[in-house]
Amino acid sequence: MKTKIIMLLVVCSLFAGKVNAQWVVSDPGNLAQGIINASKNIVQTSSTAQTMIKNFQETVKLYNQGKEYYDGAPV
Repeated sequence: MKTKIIMLLVVCSLFAGKVNAQWVVSDPGNLAQGIINASKNIVQTSSTAQTMIKNFQETVKLYNQGKEYYDGAPV
């Protein structure tokens, strides 16, 4: 019985895998750069949104001018 237990432990130890611990890495420089990049992206996105709003307002103006022209034309 004792030899069976020893053999079982030997067989189990053969199939045991290698285990590696992982360390927590903190990189404050990378974190700060990520925050800076995110803020730059927000500024760029808001600038793009403002440009789109201006373009849409110009489109509405042109649409209204065309509508006034064609509504005022004799049929």
